[in-house]
Amino acid sequence: MTLPEMMEKLKKNWIASAVLCIVAGLILLFWPEQTLTAVCYVMGAVAIVMGVIRIVRYFKQDHTYPVIFQADLAVGFLALGLGIFMISNPKTVTSLIPVLFGVVILGFGAANILRSSDAKAAGVSSWKLMLVLALITVALGLAILINPFSALLVTMTVAGAGLVYEGVTDILTVVLVGKRIEAWRSAK
Repeated sequence: MTLPEMMEKLKKNWIASAVLCIVAGLILLFWPEQTLTAVCYVMGAVAIVMGVIRIVRYFKQDHTYPVIFQADLAVGFLALGLGIFMISNPKTVTSLIPVLFGVVILGFGAANILRSSDAKAAGVSSWKLMLVLALITVALGLAILINPFSALLVTMTVAGAGLVYEGVTDILTVVLVGKRIEAWRSAK
């Protein structure tokens, strides 16, 4: 694969990721409560399936090498219990989600700060704009972590707005960096 092909693939993947962020953000903006409950049920179901698989695998193995599978039974019952708890107590579980979204948005912002630094090193003239957008993303993440507001649904709406914002800034970054790459290619 040539460098231009690799760059084009990277650009497409980055845009696809940004579009997924925007879609997830819009879903959170318009259906925050339903999204929270659905996420809790899906995570609970995954934990139950994972737990059952571990438990069955423990009892199906021949115990020739018990050290390899000794944790499967405990992990299986733990995952099964966690899954049942998540499905039977979605309100408790969903109260933790704003914190997780705050961490994710903060992580996006930190990654974007690194991207702006890389853009500066690469000579991209709009690196300052990229840095400002990254700092705003960090501020959104910190706002959610420091004060997840009084209502969970408001927090999820803000998280949705943050994801939409993150997706849009990623697309802008791709466009701005793409212009720099095209200028670089033309200069060769």
